[in-house]
Order: sequence, then structure tokens, then C-alpha cells
Amino acid sequence: MILAFMTSNGMGKIRLGDNMYRIIFTIIAATGYAANADIVRVDEFSSLQFEGFNDVEMKTFDRDPVSIFDGMAQMLNTKGSFLHTTGGWSFGSGDWRGRANAYEGSKMLGTSSGGVEYQFNFSQKSFGGFFATIANIPDAKINFYNGEILVGSDTLNAAVRGEWSWNGWSSDAEFDRVTVDSNYENRGGFLMHDAVRVLGTEVPTQGSATIFALGIIIATRRRR
Repeated sequence: MILAFMTSNGMGKIRLGDNMYRIIFTIIAATGYAANADIVRVDEFSSLQFEGFNDVEMKTFDRDPVSIFDGMAQMLNTKGSFLHTTGGWSFGSGDWRGRANAYEGSKMLGTSSGGVEYQFNFSQKSFGGFFATIANIPDAKINFYNGEILVGSDTLNAAVRGEWSWNGWSSDAEFDRVTVDSNYENRGGFLMHDAVRVLGTEVPTQGSATIFALGIIIATRRRR
């Protein structure tokens, strides 16, 4: 087995035994490295490119794409259902009751079915906001795309019963589209969004947990 890697002097190679080969792949798998995941979690950051959904021009329930970020982007439902802006939203099923109120200002964004897709007119490198679920299943999945190419994906942390959590990411690769779908019964709904912001630059990531792809190439050579 040969491990090939790049150095400042060109390509380097190291011969690996079978055991070392397995160890390297185990470490890569355990730490979540993937070729399409050039994304880093970051602490809360500020940006002039900010959307709190307070002044968005849309119907209370709207199926059409909605202009956001002062015309720099639009949002739509990932399943063609409604987008909904409100100051508070309750949801109950059986003995379950969840509620969220707007994190900042007078409105927040959510859906009852389907997720939210953000489409940007210009490439971005950082995305973040506050999120909460009023369903009884926590968390969501977030995907970052450059055109149709998946840049990276991650779990978006969202506690149940409407408790707001910051989630933010920065990327060394540009993206122009972000999708967010909750884990609720494969429907993607009842996840609230507020105080969302983006940046066209990377955010400092000191102390952050990284999920960068290392770009390590493992080559095998069969001896005859």
C-alpha cells in the first residue's frame, strides 16, 4: 500500500503495511472527514448581511419564492409547500406541546411541511443563525451547495420545545445555496429560523471543531 501526499517539494510517498492502512482509514472515518465536506463550525458572528424576517414582503403563508437579505437572496420551501412568518408558533401531538417565539424582533420563519432553501445571488463562505424546533424530534440536516455541487453537510442542532440554539459554519469553498430540513417524520417542518446572517468571507475558526476534507490520496499497487 502506498500513501501519496503533497509537500512543498512536490508529491511524497510512504509505503504502508496493511495494519497502518486500516488505522488511517479508521481515523478518517471516525472524525467525519468526507471529500465534499469543507465546512467548519464557528461561534456567533456579526454581519451586515442579516435577515430577521421582520420586514420581509410576503404573505403570512406563501408558496412563492420570497426575496430576503434586501434582494441579495431568495428563499423557498424545499417541498413546494408554504413558508410561514409569525411572532409565535405552537405545535402539539398527543401529549406533546412545543412553542417558540421570535428570537429577535417580531417575526421568525418556519414551515409545517418541507424545509427552507436559501438561494444567494452571490457566492458566500459563512452562514449562521438561531434555530429551534417545536416538534418532538430534535435537530435538522443542513446542506451547502455551489450550483448543483454539494460542498458539505452537517447536523444542525435544534433542541425541542422551542429553545433557540446558535448554529454557524464557515467554508474554504464558496457556496450559493443552503437547504435546511428538520428531522420531523421525514416532513422537514416545524423548525424555526431567526437572525440568519451570511458573509462572503471565512470566519476565524480558532477552537472550532473542523470537518475539512484532508485531500489525502490512498493508492494501492498490486505486485505481480
